[in-house]
Amino acid sequence: MKTAVFYEHILEGAKQSGKSVAELMEKCASWNIRGIEIGDALLRENKEEIKELLEKNHMQVSCSNAFYDFGHNPDAAQGKKQIDLAEEFGVSKVLIIPGELSENEASALNALSASKEQTDSYMSENASIQNMVQALKELIAYGKEKNILVTLEDFDGPVQPFARMYQLLWFMENVPGLKFTLDTGNFAYSDEDAVQAYEVLKDYIVHVHCKDRNVDPALTGEHRYNRGLLAAAVGSGYLPMKEILDRLKESGYEDYLAIEHFNAADQVAFMEQSAAFLLYRKDRLRRSLELKKART
Repeated sequence: MKTAVFYEHILEGAKQSGKSVAELMEKCASWNIRGIEIGDALLRENKEEIKELLEKNHMQVSCSNAFYDFGHNPDAAQGKKQIDLAEEFGVSKVLIIPGELSENEASALNALSASKEQTDSYMSENASIQNMVQALKELIAYGKEKNILVTLEDFDGPVQPFARMYQLLWFMENVPGLKFTLDTGNFAYSDEDAVQAYEVLKDYIVHVHCKDRNVDPALTGEHRYNRGLLAAAVGSGYLPMKEILDRLKESGYEDYLAIEHFNAADQVAFMEQSAAFLLYRKDRLRRSLELKKART
């Protein structure tokens, strides 16, 4: 498994620390970070500068992401431009955030979230979701021509119909070729068990956002899995990061683990701590698997 980090964290860290982006890219490389996760618009606007930074530090773009409103307009032209830019940078996958529902629609769908059957029924009949499906199918076909996978993530938002595990499973089952970017911290937003969600969706995982969460003492209301959504360095929060990483490794996952902690008070310290945790866990997992093989 390889480690990546959101380029936006590097930019924010530069502002917080007074260091240059170039200095922090070198720091990331020294922490065994080999890729950057980045928004498509940011990559497009700073293409030459980012190319130079990547080449200098022997890094790659791990995945690009972009937001769309396919629910109201399924025109996939902009999504195809995202795939074109990904191809230019040698990226093997893109993350699409395809749109949202009205508050009333989302409320009705989320009320059914405990039942796969009821979730399936609602999503199959919703016009906005069907528009998203149309655009995703077109992008998947376009990406296939360029060997680029199209992925959907568990989004931490109240009106996106791909925030919960059965919603995501419906997309995976109804959009052939669609893959899943697991965000380890976003099922907490929907108060769902990240380990259970992993098991439900594991066959579709091709990319991972490593996001931990810190407990929020101000959190109110009844929650089973959501103990707070505050930023945490990976491995320092309350989420079952070790268990998820163990399961990923045992499944044969060898691709990127992208560090994510937006709104961190000290991005540089968080990045270093997160990278150290992932490097330690990867080494422990490697040795554990080697011992298992030796015993058999």
